[in-house]
Amino acid sequence: MNKNFSLLLNVVLIIAVAVLYYLHFSTCKQTCESTINDSTAVEKPIVLSPKEIKASKIVYVNLDVLNEKYEYIKDVSKSAKSEQQALEATYQTKAKKLQEDYSMFQQKAQQGLLSENQANTEQEALMKRKDELDQLEAKSQAMMEKIQEKTDEMNTNMKEYIKEYNKQGKYNYVFAFSEGPLSPLLLANDSLDITNDILEGLNAQYKAKKGKK
Repeated sequence: MNKNFSLLLNVVLIIAVAVLYYLHFSTCKQTCESTINDSTAVEKPIVLSPKEIKASKIVYVNLDVLNEKYEYIKDVSKSAKSEQQALEATYQTKAKKLQEDYSMFQQKAQQGLLSENQANTEQEALMKRKDELDQLEAKSQAMMEKIQEKTDEMNTNMKEYIKEYNKQGKYNYVFAFSEGPLSPLLLANDSLDITNDILEGLNAQYKAKKGKK
């Protein structure tokens, strides 16, 4: 009987150990997976590795050369400069004369040398001349707006020509380069310069368009 009881006890102990073993590893599986996932999330790099891309084909156009040799810009600049100088000369001459006449009018009025009718007449004449100066100033402003329109037209022509020039997609980027302090490009390799090609094409287009007019 003792022998049977001992055997039965051993069987119960084995079952108990198996149950504890199962419960332990079942709980550990959930806990360990959670711990591994949390550890992975923490260790995930913040800065990812850069994506592999093909080398970009980049060229540039020298804006200083275009400003100097593009016939469209030269014609617009010459015309604008001439008109601006004429307007400034006329404005300064008339403004100076108006100031002198107004000072003289004030002196006469203060000294009582003008009748009421004479004062009103001269004052109206001075106001009319002041309006003429305002019109000259407005004309100068209109001319500046016209120059801006021409500049926008020039930029559009250049972009359209470059787009046609690169129709086959030879280049990925075409930058604008200038020696000025505000240029975004600090260094430009001469072998990437396509300015002469662009300049030749733009001048040919402008010459043809100018000939039609």
